[in-house]
Amino acid sequence: MPTPKLAAQRILCLYTGGTIGCIPTTQGLAPAVGVLQEPLQKLLARLQLHQIELTLREYPQLLDSSSMQPKDWLRIAQDIHDNYHHFDGFIVLHGTDTLAWTAAALHWQLMQIAKPVVVTGSQRPWLESGSDATANVELAIRAATAQQAGILVAFGGQVLPGVFVKKLDADADAAFFAPNWQGTWPSAPTSNYFFQPVDPSLRILPIKLFPGTESWLVQSLANQTIDGIAMETYGSGNPPAHTYLQSTLLHLAEQGTTFINCTQCIRGEVRQGHYAAGDFMHQINALPAGRMSIEAATTWLYTAIKSDSTQDSLAKAWQSAQLVV
Repeated sequence: MPTPKLAAQRILCLYTGGTIGCIPTTQGLAPAVGVLQEPLQKLLARLQLHQIELTLREYPQLLDSSSMQPKDWLRIAQDIHDNYHHFDGFIVLHGTDTLAWTAAALHWQLMQIAKPVVVTGSQRPWLESGSDATANVELAIRAATAQQAGILVAFGGQVLPGVFVKKLDADADAAFFAPNWQGTWPSAPTSNYFFQPVDPSLRILPIKLFPGTESWLVQSLANQTIDGIAMETYGSGNPPAHTYLQSTLLHLAEQGTTFINCTQCIRGEVRQGHYAAGDFMHQINALPAGRMSIEAATTWLYTAIKSDSTQDSLAKAWQSAQLVV
């Protein structure tokens, strides 16, 4: 009796732009359509991955990732959601500069996804000699056909959870790390996947505090309508005791602004109120980020805030969000 033929694993690869598909121009490197099909085919042939059917779709307007916007996070997530039942895994080829932001945004939008979504790119163009692109894409293909579901980043020899990733090196091949990840992968979801798109119309603002800029920040925030602010405070979640800044933040909170209190530290946890300096964040009902990054907190706000959201509903949603990472 002949051995039954195994069904091929179908992988959808979305090329959104970035260094990996760049070519030289008179203005410098720029992403170009049509340059990735051949190296992808050569890679698959060399790896002899006969049980993989990889479909490459290139976006008509390729972006340097420094130009990525919330609407682009939405488009990528929507494309994956629309093709969810047609493919076994997904690869997103992306520029490195804001790759961590897109990975975090995909995590919140494709909640409890039961298939792998692997985000990767390269520090040097694939067509450039000595590029890291080949190794990163091979790693992404293997991750997209493995058992670990969820949003993953495959880069520099590592596969990391997307919601924890940060770009920490502008030059090295090992550019991405998950410094606040505790090393435990969540159990693979089975049937709880749901699509939770970002709302690009929301007015979301990430802020990093700096000594001496408090008065300028007050002037910038005064008389503004802001839906959510992810604020990078000092240490374990401590803002400055600046009277006018605190008054401005209290006014925003009264107007309905949702705050998340993040730490500027690469590692460690927000322990809001551990120091007296941090108790003010309780007064504006800030949600403590715990070990969440500014990328994760900001992109969560884009998916969580609704027209009927209340302070209590957002607090409960944030508690739930921290349980699934």
